[in-house]
Amino acid sequence: TIEGAHRIARGMMEFVADPDTPYHNPALTKAADLVLVCGAGGQAALAGKTLKDMGFQHVRNVGGIGDWKDAGGPTET
Repeated sequence: TIEGAHRIARGMMEFVADPDTPYHNPALTKAADLVLVCGAGGQAALAGKTLKDMGFQHVRNVGGIGDWKDAGGPTET
């Protein structure tokens, strides 16, 4: 997995990103630089669209975990 990543299931993204829910993750702020990765890339793309629709401005989609590793991104077991 990605070193230091916040692991958020795609089905929970709207709740975790919304500060008005009990599931909110305080790391997800509108000013945060968010880099999205999933197994193959599709879920990250959907999550990115959702976050942008919710008003998050600094959202980037790396794609799949393989793309992250190929780019030299840090990982942990």
